Amino acid sequence: MDKAVELTQVSFQYKAADRLALKEISFSLDWGECAVITGPSASGKSTLCRCMNGLVPQVCEGRLTGRIVVAGMDTAAFRVQALAKEVGLVMQDPEVQIVGRTVFEDLAFGPRNFLVPKREIRRRVSRSLIQMGLGGYEGRPTSALSGGEKQRLTIAGVLAMNPAILVLDDPTSELDPAGRSALYRHLADLKQVSGLTLVIVEQKTDDILDMADRVFLLDTGELKEVGRDSDRILQIPFSGPPLPSETEPKAPSPPVLEVKNLNFAYTRSDPILRDISLTLFQTDFIALMGHNGAGKTSLVKHLNGLIPCRSGEVSFCGKSIDTLKAGELARSVGFVFQNPDHQIFETSVEKEVAFGLSNQGLSKKEIAGRVNQALCLTGLDEVRNHHPFTLGKGIRQLIAVASIVVLGPRVLIVDEPTTGMDRQGVRQIMDIIGTLHKNGTAILLITHDMDLAARHAERIVVMDRGSIILDAPMARSLEHTALLAKAGLIPGESSPSAGQQRRSRWT
Repeated sequence: MDKAVELTQVSFQYKAADRLALKEISFSLDWGECAVITGPSASGKSTLCRCMNGLVPQVCEGRLTGRIVVAGMDTAAFRVQALAKEVGLVMQDPEVQIVGRTVFEDLAFGPRNFLVPKREIRRRVSRSLIQMGLGGYEGRPTSALSGGEKQRLTIAGVLAMNPAILVLDDPTSELDPAGRSALYRHLADLKQVSGLTLVIVEQKTDDILDMADRVFLLDTGELKEVGRDSDRILQIPFSGPPLPSETEPKAPSPPVLEVKNLNFAYTRSDPILRDISLTLFQTDFIALMGHNGAGKTSLVKHLNGLIPCRSGEVSFCGKSIDTLKAGELARSVGFVFQNPDHQIFETSVEKEVAFGLSNQGLSKKEIAGRVNQALCLTGLDEVRNHHPFTLGKGIRQLIAVASIVVLGPRVLIVDEPTTGMDRQGVRQIMDIIGTLHKNGTAILLITHDMDLAARHAERIVVMDRGSIILDAPMARSLEHTALLAKAGLIPGESSPSAGQQRRSRWT
């Protein structure tokens, strides 16, 4: 029988690139095997994934050498459309795969293209949504979903195609811990019951190694097998030094942002925020946490007017934000989106960072000085003349941060800034945020990473189903194990050994 996946001496160089993205890669997988691929950002992981369903080089142009055979099909001889019947690809950015206005339309799109009968499509859509924890979402607008819900939607859409081989490029980057655990449990079940072959790109390998048959490290385009020892993987040279330990809580300062009795819903039957009250002090470093869809992003979008306040009150330094001009509020309360591509539109990194200063009446010399300072802080000086969309997602995230930092906001809101980054990238961006905080900027960090929050934040605010269920100093967060488990941030109380392991890592 043919191998499920077989690559022989595969190299690839993107059109107009000055170096190889992949270098003489050879490996094979038997049917029903699971391969986990890890490695630093920009090491070629996404390129390797795109090779397996023909996107490289049929859509992503460049020079490919070597041979790739999946499900018995040579990717050089079959179009992407034919390969898609056997090979499902979940890309790193879920939004590039969402095509339907509603959840049902999006999931039905793939099977419809292969003339699957209507009754079977409905069965597959319902099954896939339930598998991904999105049961009952059929009629929801895809534009109203949270980042984590969009990620689960794209996985459900690929599963609805019934692929024999499933390739997932960082599939849990925007999932909360409970969703991440549920996804990998489900994939392990599919692997065991139906013989699904899996190729999974993953930065956090500690809770996936049990289901892996092969573990590979990809670095600067070169692939080597490293085994399933999580300690060994964590010692791979690309990782940076440990993140700094959390600092001692500071004394309260005057409130900078206050939220009182805030309610919000996209439709009357679907409340998103329920009677939210929250105070942010100038010296705060808050980790805002909770399940995907808990209302975190909807809450922070109210803080700088991206969503108008219809019910309740939001004030900045004692003044209702409704009385402030949009430009003044944007300069005071900076917001870095979960997806950096939502706020990047200029043709060079330098122009992107400078844009926010262009309407503030500053001299060219002052603008240049502030831009230089922001580029140096974020390590972007060497790419200042590059087009942002020629750079990797991790770099684009830094560009988005720099474009807000240059404004000198009193409050910085960052929505999942470390999504999809390797450990070195996480350390870099958290060092930047930490420096801003030490210099007096209040920080509100949305994250699903409890370890990251415990090392950096001084206060934790946890949301569940649109309500705040916990607001406490981070140092005392483990006193609230039941609430953290309810929000999917740590294992439930039925898993004491896991909880003890996490406790020892935080303290």
